[in-house]
Amino acid sequence: MDYREFAPSPGLAPVVSCLWTLQGDADEVGGDDQAVLPDGCPELVVHLGDPFERIHEEGSVERQARVIFAGQITSRLILRPTGRVAVLGVRLHADSAPAIVGWPQDDLAGRTPALDELSGSVARVMNEVRDAASLKDAVRMAQDRLEELVNPGALDARVRYVVGAILRRRGRLSIDETARRAGLTRRHLERRFRRTVGISPKRLARIARFQHAVRLLERQDGSLPAPGALTAAACGYADQAHFIRDFRDLAGCPPGEHLLRRAEVTGFFTSR
Repeated sequence: MDYREFAPSPGLAPVVSCLWTLQGDADEVGGDDQAVLPDGCPELVVHLGDPFERIHEEGSVERQARVIFAGQITSRLILRPTGRVAVLGVRLHADSAPAIVGWPQDDLAGRTPALDELSGSVARVMNEVRDAASLKDAVRMAQDRLEELVNPGALDARVRYVVGAILRRRGRLSIDETARRAGLTRRHLERRFRRTVGISPKRLARIARFQHAVRLLERQDGSLPAPGALTAAACGYADQAHFIRDFRDLAGCPPGEHLLRRAEVTGFFTSR
């Protein structure tokens, strides 16, 4: 599998974290199910190849549309490649989806609906991107076309301030104090957060800390004693048991099992 990331154009940078492409074939990963972990970022996803299947927790299988909006992932999401893999992703900042898709984000958390259900204009643009001659051309087309559709006025400056604080501190901060600094009560912040981010500030903080833990855990030398305990301490968990419970909630398995099951495409929707 060939995974690449591209910096957004200046016009998209306030809204887009990065664009990414993935190219290959289902046979390269054995057609196995792949776990995608929460990272706090909604995305636009275009399948120029064969769409993936999403495997729901109860076992039902949903074939994805060719152009989808991936809302906030609140727990692990299971995908299965079905053939030729040629994917373009547009990873948005945690709070910036309303600037492209004018839809209450709490209605979309955990969902991956077809984009045309949410925004006809954005869906038309991204469907045109599907006709690109290559993934490289698709990146260029998406940059150019999305710039024309971005609505910076839909961004909430106070929510953006809190999101930035959460990410900089990797989730280790007081939500009440941060809300106060943003000029909001915690209740007002949570209401605005759910509408624009899709999840609560506390949930985003948990995800930020979890992502930091995943990165640390995957970098550690396997010869180190109790790498899980070291990661738990470095990320501010109360103890290793707390770390394991949080990890299991967000990843669907304990840390050790995640490392054993990790595959090349685990990072489809997560920062590497």
